[in-house]
Amino acid sequence: MTSLMPGAGLLPIPTPNPLTTVSILGVSLSSLGAIPAAALDPNIATLGEIPQPPLMGNVDPSKIDEIRRTVYVGNLNSQTTTADQLLEFFKQVGEVKFVRMAGDETQPTRFAFVEFADQNSVPRALAFNGVMFGDRPLKINHSNNAIVKPPEMTPQAAAKELEEVMKRVREAQSFISAAIEPGWLHSTSLCNDFLGCF
Repeated sequence: MTSLMPGAGLLPIPTPNPLTTVSILGVSLSSLGAIPAAALDPNIATLGEIPQPPLMGNVDPSKIDEIRRTVYVGNLNSQTTTADQLLEFFKQVGEVKFVRMAGDETQPTRFAFVEFADQNSVPRALAFNGVMFGDRPLKINHSNNAIVKPPEMTPQAAAKELEEVMKRVREAQSFISAAIEPGWLHSTSLCNDFLGCF
């Protein structure tokens, strides 16, 4: 497992000031669709020491907490990096809820999103920005998006899927039972075509 060591390529992490009205090149972030975090997420004010960037564009209010617990991880080797490796790596930061690999597998680099169980894990994850992961330095930033997760099944849908699986299991068991019964080999056309009869 990679550890954080002096000289390992760690880049300084800028500490944003609390947002009131910030402008970049004379353009206010609010005019670009950025919404101060505290306006959308009342928990941000209670977190205090965790700097949060503004949320861009139309943000689903139900996803704000997920976004705030998620980091973007870039510059991953497409051929050698797996979601399981990222999960193991980021476990040293805090409890990981989800890892989602993204990007084109045919390109040299990909990216991923890592969602933690707790927002306090995000600054610790950001501290690994620039640390070597395999043969590449990680690029870690706050995420602008929540991880797209598969839809959760209702209990009824799960029961129906289980019923279908059990039906296929019973069919397979019947086929296996028929295959191992004495005399089965002589009673099939496979006997004549492939095996010959004894």
